[in-house]
Formats: sequence, structure tokens, C-alpha cells
Amino acid sequence: MTALPSHVQELADRVATGHGVEVLELTLRGQGRGRVLNVVLDAEEPVEADVVEQVSKDLSRALDQADPVPGSYTLEVSTPGLSRPLHTARDFRRQRGHEVSIIRDRTPGAPSIQEGEVGRTGKAGAAQEAASPSVQGLVVDVDDEAVVLDVDGDPVRVPLSEVVRGKVVLPW
Repeated sequence: MTALPSHVQELADRVATGHGVEVLELTLRGQGRGRVLNVVLDAEEPVEADVVEQVSKDLSRALDQADPVPGSYTLEVSTPGLSRPLHTARDFRRQRGHEVSIIRDRTPGAPSIQEGEVGRTGKAGAAQEAASPSVQGLVVDVDDEAVVLDVDGDPVRVPLSEVVRGKVVLPW
């Protein structure tokens, strides 16, 4: 991956913001004529295809005018799709009402809830589930410190600091 001048990020951010979306990721990969400038867009709601197309056209024009990336490259503008990784409170907020799977970091010495203890959820069963290394459920609440899942009718609070990887569980 090639380092990009900060001006490229600023251009992409300005164009994306003008269309009500944001740049989630910006990378330049490859070498020579095979280089690809990849821009991944995101928003609170799903990003429509016509918005991706318009951002692509406007960003292409802006990049051609400013010429911040020397040499030739192909511009690709996309969205993260359903396979997007979930890490932050914002990522999980966008998934309220959807089923997710979370792999947790349960390193030795990390605080955990022991079997039979009642955790922050107030239910012994949910507290036991919260101590396992992975959990799957419906996102019901998110704050800056944790995501709360509905797991078989019980709320399970997973601290964001323990999330190694989260992903949306596809319905098929």
C-alpha cells in the first residue's frame, strides 16, 4: 500500500460530505499502471448506488484538477457492504435491530463475570454468556463503552474494549 498525501484525504472527505456520506477508508494499492485508488464510503443509513456513482464522478473531477497523486491509477468508489467489520460504538449503532456475531478478547487477567454471578444486566444467565469468548445476538443498545445484545431473550453486555471482531450475521 502506498502512502497518500493528506490533500487526497481532504478532497475525498469534501466531496463525500457534499453528498451526505463519509470516507470510511482511502487506500492506494498496486504499482505502475495497475494502481488503484480505493475509496470506501459509509453513512448512518445504507448508501444508495446513485450516491456512490455521483461521488465517483465528482471525486474523479476533483482529483484530475488538483492532481495530488502522481502517475496513473484507477479510481474505485464503493461501500463496505454486508461483510463490514464491526469494532466501534458507531459500527454497532448502525446495526441496531440486526443480528451480529462478536469474537471477544478474553486475555488472562481481564475482568470477567464468573458463572452464577449477576452481571450488569441483572440476570445470571446473561452474565454467564457475557463471559464466553464469542457471542451472537440482536443489537438492542450501544453506548460509548459497550454493545448490548439480545441473546435468546437475555440482554448481554459486551464491552467494546473486548471486541476483537464483530460481523453482521447474514440471514441465509
